[in-house]
Amino acid sequence: MKILIAVDGSAYTLKALNYLIDNRSMFVDGHELVVVHVCTGIAGHVTRHLSKEIVSEYYAEENAKVVDPVKALFADKGVANYTIDQRHGHPAEEIIKSADGAGAQLIVLGTHGHGIFGRALMGSVATKVVAETDISVLLVQ
Repeated sequence: MKILIAVDGSAYTLKALNYLIDNRSMFVDGHELVVVHVCTGIAGHVTRHLSKEIVSEYYAEENAKVVDPVKALFADKGVANYTIDQRHGHPAEEIIKSADGAGAQLIVLGTHGHGIFGRALMGSVATKVVAETDISVLLVQ
């Protein structure tokens, strides 16, 4: 099974990663993990004034801040069956595109656990992913 885990560098992401590793027999061993990180896109009116190299460097640096610690955690825990998907844009949309493109059968997200009132006021990437995909979603709080 392909399992996509979205990472953003937060404590919630770390908790979700540790949950997968702690339950290795269900989520890691024998499965293919796809780790996706989505950088918020740079506004078009800004990128117009920057070279493609500078924009690419920005995305590479931002992705590295989040993805490198995940790679280090996986190396420390002996997890090698993963690929990295680095994207930019709207997080919920890009997570769903990544999951669809990878043929994922499960999406794993760390969630802040704001509760129903908080989600109604603030919105949430997790809420949008759950609402807009037919792929099963595991929320780790």
